[in-house]
Amino acid sequence: MSIKLIDLTKDLVSSKVSPEDFESRFFKLWRDEGNSGVLAKDSKEISGCLYEIFDLAERYTSDPDRSSIEIDEKTLKKEAEVTLRKFKFI
Repeated sequence: MSIKLIDLTKDLVSSKVSPEDFESRFFKLWRDEGNSGVLAKDSKEISGCLYEIFDLAERYTSDPDRSSIEIDEKTLKKEAEVTLRKFKFI
């Protein structure tokens, strides 16, 4: 199970990790778990949650000159929390 990715997202929401640290750690874990086959074993709920969080992480940028599809730190944390709640991980 990719519970490490869920836990990392919880750490983002509770401000235990910075958005920049979250972004780099999330993509590294995603890649590692994808290569090892862990992601393929996840339940439908975990997969759905992680794909939404992946999208948020991809759209996050700290650059204040962001495009309309990119999101800032506040939005990343807010939407990550909404996603975790939607899938009942918090």
